[in-house]
Amino acid sequence: MQTTAFWSSAQAASSLIQLACLERSLAHLRAGWIAKIATFDGKLMLGLHMHHSMERASYLRSRIYGLCNATRDEPVISTGWRVFMSHVDQTQSSMRLLAAVYQFLYPRLIELYKRHVCDTDPDGDRGSVELIRSFLSPIEDERRQGLNLLPVNARNNDSPWLCEIQDLWDERMTGEPLSLDEAIWRPVDRVHAAVRPEGMNFSEFGSYGLLPVDPLYDPQDIGSFLHVELDEEYTTLELIARNSYEHPDMPWQFHRDMARQASDEARHAQLITRLLASRGFRHGDFEVSTSSYDSLYEFEPCAPGSRQELLWRMLIRQTFMEGLALDNLAFEIRRRQAAGQTDIAAVFEYILRDEVFHAQSGLRWSRELLDSEPQAMVQARQAAVRYYTERAETIREHFVLNNLDKAMEELEAVEAGKQLRGGRAPDRPINLTGRKQAGFTDQDIQQVIAWGYAVENS
Repeated sequence: MQTTAFWSSAQAASSLIQLACLERSLAHLRAGWIAKIATFDGKLMLGLHMHHSMERASYLRSRIYGLCNATRDEPVISTGWRVFMSHVDQTQSSMRLLAAVYQFLYPRLIELYKRHVCDTDPDGDRGSVELIRSFLSPIEDERRQGLNLLPVNARNNDSPWLCEIQDLWDERMTGEPLSLDEAIWRPVDRVHAAVRPEGMNFSEFGSYGLLPVDPLYDPQDIGSFLHVELDEEYTTLELIARNSYEHPDMPWQFHRDMARQASDEARHAQLITRLLASRGFRHGDFEVSTSSYDSLYEFEPCAPGSRQELLWRMLIRQTFMEGLALDNLAFEIRRRQAAGQTDIAAVFEYILRDEVFHAQSGLRWSRELLDSEPQAMVQARQAAVRYYTERAETIREHFVLNNLDKAMEELEAVEAGKQLRGGRAPDRPINLTGRKQAGFTDQDIQQVIAWGYAVENS
């Protein structure tokens, strides 16, 4: 009786590294494009799919390690893979990017997965077979979602663009051997401002943006309050994705954490969009702001693309602003419940749970860049936040000088909100439980209290 000639364990590992490389590259590609693609549907889809691809790559990587146990040899990838993917990344068109990913690469990814299931030993490599079978249905769903963003008349398999990348795809197995990490290419660009659809109205640079006077009870102000929250979700999604894309040499787990947060921010945007819609609003009904991306992308004291720039982004966005979100969300949940706005409270409860991880991730990787020195963390945050706030004050002063009437209107709105609250700003108690779960030290917590952004629980 003749037995079927299945792959050896070395051949199975060689197949898996191609799959892991393709999935990891797709996550990297999306990380770079989220801030550049104009449509909000596109940003959300790329954020969710970035995480899916990164997780699949991680599971495949574990399987590769398992198949290489007790041997000195590990499978490698060819330079041709990196040449192909970086060429796709260099396109100047989001439609070409989407076509390359969902029209060209996804069918080939599915084919490679199915080939592995067909040719590997179903008993010896059972772990891989079970993994891949669990992947296939979600990947098919992702492909359909991606194709839905392409105009029907643009789905042309004979287009010059797809023919161009077909030639490079055919050469992907050529070139020098690379490890899986080495297959990820350096960033092809920097994106100083987050892209938005044409025709949207933006808050003026240096203005306070939307200032809802009564965000608790006035229907219009509740809408503008949620709109501000939605802008924050999108800009954080974009910044976190660029953190991953612009630093491919960071550890693998860093990219998993960034991909998870990108997915979280995309889900949060979907949740808040739903809250807006239930109140008769949509994104763009109020002025849009991208300041939480644009003002955190680069800093004059930091060299562009440097580890210090990455550190400052994380310190300000993830350990300072998202630390404040732990306090603010807990505060908002209580008052929304008291006001009978249970749908807003429930959404904020989900977001609060995720924010613990976001702050935790920012703390972890900031400490990694600072060699885990607790005092260095406090000092570095002090320097970063001081620079950020002083620059914001300078920009504000310039705005006031050139827009005095508008600035006076904003101050009147701020004062009206205070009067509604009895003449004072709301006291937001420090969320000790959430901050401790995230990993904030007593020094970290005392720092934000000393700055006046939160108060100690009485």
